[in-house]
Amino acid sequence: MKLAAIDIGTNSTRLLITDYRNKEFFPLERKMEITRLGKGVDKNKMIPKDSAGKTLGVLSDYRRILMDYNVKKCRTVGTSAVRKASNRDWFVSYVYENLGMRIDVINGSEEAKLGFYGAVRNMDLNNRAFKPGTGGEILVLDIGGGSTEFVLGGSKCNPELIESVDMGSVSLTERFIGSGKPDTDDLNKMRHYITNKFEKTIGKIKKHKSLLVIGVAGTITTLAAIDLKLKAYDTEKIHGHVLSFKRIEEIRDHLCGINLKERKKVTGLDPARADIIIGGTEIVLAILEMLGRREILVSERDILDGIIYTLIDF
Repeated sequence: MKLAAIDIGTNSTRLLITDYRNKEFFPLERKMEITRLGKGVDKNKMIPKDSAGKTLGVLSDYRRILMDYNVKKCRTVGTSAVRKASNRDWFVSYVYENLGMRIDVINGSEEAKLGFYGAVRNMDLNNRAFKPGTGGEILVLDIGGGSTEFVLGGSKCNPELIESVDMGSVSLTERFIGSGKPDTDDLNKMRHYITNKFEKTIGKIKKHKSLLVIGVAGTITTLAAIDLKLKAYDTEKIHGHVLSFKRIEEIRDHLCGINLKERKKVTGLDPARADIIIGGTEIVLAILEMLGRREILVSERDILDGIIYTLIDF
């Protein structure tokens, strides 16, 4: 049976199609388009008409793909930008009236839970020093364009702490550095802001001494692609890649030292993400530093996979 999930995020709109047979999931197609639905939402609280139009166009393309695959079940969710926008009802109606596609606007906790489930359910942890079930915990970190989700739990996909912080790579970039080359003062202000925003949440997580941090979504996977110097995006190489704190710092320093035009030429970095990658990278570094962790395990499985799992009654 063909199943599909669509995630309408702040920065991108993504699609996953899987074939579910013999109680296993076999991915058939993953697609991502930068749509910037959340452009200016942090400041204006409104989804821009041009971003809505671009997102509609991508959703229309995805609908054709669903038909080509003869998908039986599909769930479309709207996350941070949609739920924060004062005109979210207009956007949901706009999509439904034009495409007949219903959008399930989920809250931050549900977004975090789906991300955790997607990341952990099929992650091979057998070769890690971390041993689930011996007091160790898993922290799934999902850095989106408009929010950052923290989910703490065990390998059996049983979250015990779910936190959604209203800050992501797009909103942070718009607030502090724009699309140009950041100066030292802007970066220091941004880092101070990140630390203050995360202080309460990190305090709840920090008490867990045996902690494996798994990172999902665009910022994390992009850093992995840059680290691996991938000229073409390769899901299999990225999934399970380990990023060290030191290497992320080196990537950050390089990105901060070049302008936007030069960043768009960095191997592994999607040019459409070049203007927001510094903000997202600073979030990763701040969290690892505050937790005292020196590495992060990259997962290509995320909220899309979590959405797929909700379509089946196990």
